[in-house]
Amino acid sequence: MLNDIILAFYLHIPIVIGGVLHMVVVSRQYLSSLATPIYSPWFGANKTWRGFVVVPLLTAFGALCVWPIEQSLSQSVYPQGFGLILTGFWAGVGYMLAELPNSFIKRRLGIGAGQVPERGKYMVILADQLDSGIGFSIAYWWYLSLSVQQALLCALTFPVTALIVKRLLFMARLKKSAT
Repeated sequence: MLNDIILAFYLHIPIVIGGVLHMVVVSRQYLSSLATPIYSPWFGANKTWRGFVVVPLLTAFGALCVWPIEQSLSQSVYPQGFGLILTGFWAGVGYMLAELPNSFIKRRLGIGAGQVPERGKYMVILADQLDSGIGFSIAYWWYLSLSVQQALLCALTFPVTALIVKRLLFMARLKKSAT
């Protein structure tokens, strides 16, 4: 079980790298022509084409960043070569797709894009962290053939990683809120 928890946090690395780099792209307004909402009545203003293009590519880069670690392990977690890049790409796609249902539900409840209501605050924060974690964990389960337990642990531990990283991004002024 401890090995599966360590594996879960290790699998977060490409997602964190991709997410941090995405916040740099957003905060510096790179690729602003792609910053068009996908469909704001359903998903709000923050779900843009830029995110759907950039996050999978940056997460693929994040997966590539673990290559030196992979070389030092006795048993690789990620596939070698181009498979490593594809792993990150599919994790980024899963991350982005899984955010859409949560955004859709929040718009139906009258919660604005990027807002956290006072009523049900902690449920909204939890849902905001779990949705993407579930998405990339499903992608990992499918692409890396993780066990169901490993995929669940990957998803369930992600809120801890996400909240720490979001707090650091907020402190670095790359994110408007720490949640």
